[in-house]
Amino acid sequence: MIEKSNNVLLKPLALTGTLWLFSLLINFEFPLKAVALLALILAGYWMSAIHRDIPESVFTPDLWRFKKSRNWIVIAFVFSLALSVYSRIEDGLPAIPSKIGVFVIVAVFIGFVEEVVFRGFVQGAAQRWSTTGAVVLASVSHAGYKGLLFVFPSQLLNNSALELFGYTFLAGLILGYSRKATGSLWPAILAHCFFDFWLYMEQSSAPWWVW
Repeated sequence: MIEKSNNVLLKPLALTGTLWLFSLLINFEFPLKAVALLALILAGYWMSAIHRDIPESVFTPDLWRFKKSRNWIVIAFVFSLALSVYSRIEDGLPAIPSKIGVFVIVAVFIGFVEEVVFRGFVQGAAQRWSTTGAVVLASVSHAGYKGLLFVFPSQLLNNSALELFGYTFLAGLILGYSRKATGSLWPAILAHCFFDFWLYMEQSSAPWWVW
């Protein structure tokens, strides 16, 4: 049942706001970095509140089953491979990585966590408002987080923060729709993890943006 109430959006919007504040300020020195870390703690609070009040957002057995998601998983791998190859070429890297670096493990974990947060907590909480609106909100939330993370220092970007926002938003729509269509988080998680795996496979140390 869809609840048409502004109160339903409070928690996913609050989670989005705290994550945006974190990503905007984390690359500054103290005391702004302390504000960013406080925002991250508040984000944890809002995720806990969503889990408590909207348990179907992330931690229900159906979301972690492969039922109805096998075709989407194939689509997810093809989509993420194409996108990661494009990103590597745009960054001046060979399309096929030549080695596996240590950082790739962290990169895959980051992809997993981001999907649980955005396609899980944000989209899952907002579904009580609108299932389609939840897909869009989670995409905006993720894209804003990613774009703001790269605003400072902006000179280290190959693409502008606005371009990064656009790419992440469009990818998020596909990932979010995969949850809506299958009722599972696995297609989105596997697509994101494989994208990060292929893109960062050769990375031996964390990039500057990994705080």
